[in-house]
Parts: sequence; C-alpha cells; structure tokens
Amino acid sequence: MTATTASAPTRDADLLGIRIAHRIMRRDARRLAELATAWADGSDPLTGRRRRVFGRWIEGLCRDIHHHHATEDDHLWPILERRAGAEIDLAPLSDDHAALDPVLDDVRGAFVVAAADGRVDPLAERLTFLADLLDEHISEEERDMFPVILGYVPLAEWSTVEKAAQRGGPGIRYALPRIVDVATPQELARMTADAPAVLVLLMKALLPRYRHEKRLLGASGPGRP
Repeated sequence: MTATTASAPTRDADLLGIRIAHRIMRRDARRLAELATAWADGSDPLTGRRRRVFGRWIEGLCRDIHHHHATEDDHLWPILERRAGAEIDLAPLSDDHAALDPVLDDVRGAFVVAAADGRVDPLAERLTFLADLLDEHISEEERDMFPVILGYVPLAEWSTVEKAAQRGGPGIRYALPRIVDVATPQELARMTADAPAVLVLLMKALLPRYRHEKRLLGASGPGRP
C-alpha cells in the first residue's frame, strides 16, 4: 500500500454498505412489528409454517443488530476516537447500543411466550419499541457520525471496519437476499461490480427461498427509510 492509498479519504460512496445495513435493519424491524401487531389484534394470526418463519426472521434480525453494533463498538469507535477526537461525542450512540441488547433479549423472550401460549401483545409492543428505537438511533448516527467518517477517517481504516462487519452475525444467507431486496438497481450494480463471481451466484441462488418466505409472511413491508 502506498502512502497515497493509505491516506485516501473515505468518500460518501464508500458508505453504501453501512447505509444498506441500516436500511435492512430498519425495514425488517418495522415489518416484523407490523406483523406482530396484526397477530396480536387477531387480524392476521400467524400459524404453522408462517409462525416458524416469523421466528427465524426475528432471530436473524436480533443477531444482525447485535453484530452490527458490536462491530461499531469494537472497531469503528476506536478509529473515530483516534482520528476525530473531540469532533464527535460517542457516548449517546454507545448508550443506545447498550440499551438495545436488553430489548433484543426481550423480543426473543416475547416470541417464545407468544408461540407457547398466545400472549402476543408483549411481542408486538417490544418489536414496535425496537423499530422506533432503531429509527431514532440510525437517523442520529447517520446525521452525526457519517460526516465525521468522511472528514477524518482514511478509506484504508474504514475498509477494516467493513471487513469486520462481514465476519459473524447472521451470515451471508441472511444478508445477501436482503441486500438485493433493499438496494436500488444502481446501488446493487455498484456493490456487485467487483464482487467474486461465486458470491453473485450465491446471492441469486438464495433469492427464491427468501422471496417465498416474504410472500408467505405477507411481509411487503414499508417503503425504504
């Protein structure tokens, strides 16, 4: 790596991955909250396979959120503290991360209760709270943190955060079809332009099952945040 490439700035286009990750979390949290609310009020009771798929989607979302925030805590925050110093106060964002983990546990527990004895109101309430909290947190993060990344963090260091984000979490079987689902055609073309051919093929192979589950749940979901 040359000195020039090592110091190249992060550009707005380089933040596409994290924008897509945020979009996936916000959209799935909101659509699951809406499904749980319909289940709770009796307008759309989830039974049989639909309930099992709903449970898998909840678990995937919870793992995704936890991994995303752990990556920021462990990899991005130290870079921002070193590069930007007093330019950003990370305490409110860190507090949000700490507050989210118990909510994820509550959502998991509420689903177990709902599936076992039909008490769905707590699940709908916790998922709605999670969706609202995510909307607020991600909006603040993109407003306050993204300009600091663009102003202070070299692309080489930002790339280490992205690589960490790609390890762990719910895995590519969860992520790849959701990337296709939330990205615009132009965004998807940019994201796959330099991707290994095998990854693109896997992405296409995973889409049918994801789309089937989406239709099964009736999870059209809200528009893109």
